[in-house]
Amino acid sequence: MRRLFAASIWAPGAIPPDEWKYRWLKRLWLPIYDLFAIAAGICAVVFGSRLLNRLLDGTLLDVVGIVFTGVALVCLLGVMFPRLWLVEIVGKVILVGMIGAYMSAIVFYPTVPNESPNWFVFAMLGFGLPLAMFRLSLLGEEWKERHAEQERDA
Repeated sequence: MRRLFAASIWAPGAIPPDEWKYRWLKRLWLPIYDLFAIAAGICAVVFGSRLLNRLLDGTLLDVVGIVFTGVALVCLLGVMFPRLWLVEIVGKVILVGMIGAYMSAIVFYPTVPNESPNWFVFAMLGFGLPLAMFRLSLLGEEWKERHAEQERDA
């Protein structure tokens, strides 16, 4: 258990001093974001979605909810364990894509035919995307720094 904690973002020294300004982002807000995403996936399986219930077979909707939950769990593991940064990148890209697809479904396939889209739900989903995309940009910058370090060392 100690080795697991030592590999986590919460271990002393896990965040270099020059990144200390991001400590709350990495240790609190990103894990909470991913926990909400996990909860959303579970809710999709347990309660469904009026829109997706109309568009997808019940079994397919459950599969989408399970995949979303799994992707969010992968993202959470990537946040928790910095060595899994590449896994987090893949997970966050898929997560953002799935949220974007749902937002598109809201616009192009309203819950009730011939009714305007639910712009509130669209906006609420979009409201959470900047945090995920900001995290992707941070991971990209960290990747560039690692790559530059490796080239200097070679």
